[in-house]
Amino acid sequence: MDTPMELAQKLGEAILNSDEYKNFNSAQEEMNNDTEACNLVDAFQELQQGLRDDQMLGRKISQEQIDELRSHQKQMMENSAINSYLEAKRTLDNLMSSVHQAIGSVVGISPAGGSGGCSGGCC
Repeated sequence: MDTPMELAQKLGEAILNSDEYKNFNSAQEEMNNDTEACNLVDAFQELQQGLRDDQMLGRKISQEQIDELRSHQKQMMENSAINSYLEAKRTLDNLMSSVHQAIGSVVGISPAGGSGGCSGGCC
């Protein structure tokens, strides 16, 4: 009989061989090889990090900064390589969530971390 870790390894291999993972991997590679997509993502992340830093330092974030971030986000969403990547990632995330839920339902643990043994009234 296979151990849980051996079965987990087989499950991981099955996920790697799934269409969802193959599509994600292909879309990720396409996006990483698209200079425009990489530049858009880098610029967005740089702006986003700058806003986070300002926020953590207690600086007020202006509407102009928010608008600039939204403008970059809009440009990213208009890029076909980025869109393909995000769609493939959503599909893979859905598969992973379904796998997690299936395992949780068998062992009696909800994805949120509860054990299913308490309805909330006893805690």
